[in-house]
Amino acid sequence: MTCYPHLPSAGAATCDLCHDRRPAAGAPVLTVRPPLGPQRQVRLCTPCSEDRPGRRRRELIEEDFSWQVMARQAHDLADAYAAGRWLPYEDEHRWALGLARTYWTRPALEAALRDPNPYLRAGRLVRVVEPLPRILGVVGAGDRALRPAQALLDTLAVRSAR
Repeated sequence: MTCYPHLPSAGAATCDLCHDRRPAAGAPVLTVRPPLGPQRQVRLCTPCSEDRPGRRRRELIEEDFSWQVMARQAHDLADAYAAGRWLPYEDEHRWALGLARTYWTRPALEAALRDPNPYLRAGRLVRVVEPLPRILGVVGAGDRALRPAQALLDTLAVRSAR
């Protein structure tokens, strides 16, 4: 899992996607075309520029926003799990093991999300996985945009395999 340092903002503008870091020096200006209102220009930090699903485009796409939510939730859950603040349900561990062993395609993840298990629905892991089919509509299964979710599922799968 790639970890990017948080740069002190010192009053500078923040990335328009993650709102955590300063935009990269010399980063290209991207376009956002919201459903309502005029289009606007935005700048991204280095991690968002390099890892978002639409990184080959000159505009932000819906999947970039889905990716940002997924990445933030995956990092938050991984941190909480490592610190012992989040203990997944046993069913979430088994689900993570199955997902970690599955070749990720849009249909495969959509099928996994249709699992009616109430413990999966009540858990926090499902919120990390929900955006993945949408993201996989833009990138391939081995793309770097999927790394936060893959790292979290791999961590849970290791514990599940014991």
